[in-house]
Parts: sequence; structure tokens; C-alpha cells
Amino acid sequence: MTDLRKVRWIGGGTGGGKSSTAIALAEKHGLEWYSYDWHDSRGHSERTRADRHPNRARFLAMSLDERWVTRTPEQMADEAIATFRERFEMVLEDLAALAADAVIADGFGLLPELVARVVAGPGMALYLLPTPAFRERALTQRGWVTIEGTSDPARARANRLARDALLTEYVRRSAAALGLRTVEIDGTRSVDDVIALAEAHFFPDPGTP
Repeated sequence: MTDLRKVRWIGGGTGGGKSSTAIALAEKHGLEWYSYDWHDSRGHSERTRADRHPNRARFLAMSLDERWVTRTPEQMADEAIATFRERFEMVLEDLAALAADAVIADGFGLLPELVARVVAGPGMALYLLPTPAFRERALTQRGWVTIEGTSDPARARANRLARDALLTEYVRRSAAALGLRTVEIDGTRSVDDVIALAEAHFFPDPGTP
């Protein structure tokens, strides 16, 4: 069983380079990579139960317009925070099942107040916080233009970006209150610079396992 106190966590806003950083460190230091947003969390929808995860169940039942067009970004952000909290128990179940000695986990939903419950100390968590301009540029470079299937793609896109900006600020406040480190991602650092910064944070002494 994976020791959760030894897991290294990278959270923060969308488009901030969480996965790129986690993958680079996993490859260099022989860590198991756990992605909240990608392959390891694919089963979370199937594992959602209305009695245990009411907010996530409600979100999954919504139409695309209900998710991204007809609500305000503030409502979307509140709903996302509630679902992140519900999903975190699944994350802990996933990590326990890995049975790996050293794990690095990254993801949008790894809120500071959730991670703080299980880490051994502040040196085991790092939050990358993209500015709104950097986020939009990064997502566009990845090919994300809008949310397909909605009745108003432009509004859906604007709502999604506004929601993500609100969530990034929420993470900033929560991390500061808990003494967890944050890094501003605004384009002044290269990807390699961010990876080096994260490596120095997680591995302050050369050769640390």
C-alpha cells in the first residue's frame, strides 16, 4: 500500500504545466505518476454514487448547456470545489491501490486543504498558478478553442475560462492559509525552469529518494 505521507503533489490551475512537470520528475526520479485529470481517474465517473458524491452525480447528469452556458462562473466554481472534495476520497483509494514506494500526483482538483490532510509536510506539495492570459494562451496552444456541443460555444468558453480563474484564486488563498508553496506561471519562466524549480522543492538534497 502506498504511504500517502510520501506522495508528492502538484496542484493548481488549468494550463499551468502540472502534468508536464510531474511527468518530467517521475521519469528522472523513478516515481509512479498519478494523473487526477487523465488516465488514473477514468473510473471516477463509474464509481460516482449519488449518496456519497451528490454534487458530482448532479454534474454528470447535467446537459452541456447546463454545465457551461446557463450558469454563472461563480456557480460553476462552487460546484467544482464541491465535486473536487467528493472525488478526493477516490483519489486516496487510487493511490492506495498503486502499492508504489514513490508517487507523484498532479491534477486540477487536488485542493490544498485536501492535500494538507495527508502530506508529511509542506515540502511534499506545490501549486502552479497560471495567470488568466497565460492559461488562455496555453489552452489555445493545446488545441482547446471552445466546448463543443453547447448552444453557445463562445459563452461556454468564456464561462469556463472565468470559472478556472476563480478556482485558481481559490487555490492561491487556500495554499497561503496552509503554508503550502505556490508558483506564479505567467510566461516569464520556461517549462524547464518550472521543472527545475519543482525539482528543487521536492528534492532539496541531490540524490534524495
